[in-house]
Amino acid sequence: MAGLNQTATPIPVVDFAPQKSYPSFSSIVNQPTVIAAYTGTATTLTYSDVLGGFITTNNASAQTLTLPTADLLIPQIEGAAVNSSIRFFVKELGAGTATVAAGTGGTVTGTATIATGNIKEFLLVVTALKNEQGTTSNTYTCYSLGTSTY
Repeated sequence: MAGLNQTATPIPVVDFAPQKSYPSFSSIVNQPTVIAAYTGTATTLTYSDVLGGFITTNNASAQTLTLPTADLLIPQIEGAAVNSSIRFFVKELGAGTATVAAGTGGTVTGTATIATGNIKEFLLVVTALKNEQGTTSNTYTCYSLGTSTY
């Protein structure tokens, strides 16, 4: 058969840079966990509180924990895209109850009140990114996932 003695052309080597893993997006446990502790009756959480993954409250009366605005929180989520999500927990240590409220550009879905002696898990999902597909603002939805007692 003619042509069987052809010289093989080697496949070119392509540079490979490993992709960074985002543990907050790929597991239910944020790494590392930072505990943010609050005692006031009205608190606006910082993006580092939420990204840290664990927030405690300790007050004898009712308190409101307001999430950061979408414009402050979403740019701090490394690699954030629409449908990216992070989980965080809120633990009520005091005799009062705590309620998680959305900041500007956010929505809270489900029961967001944490009773005395309970821990509640939340899932925050990026729903829109500013300047992506003509969107003029960042938005998120925060879902209440469930409560545990301690």
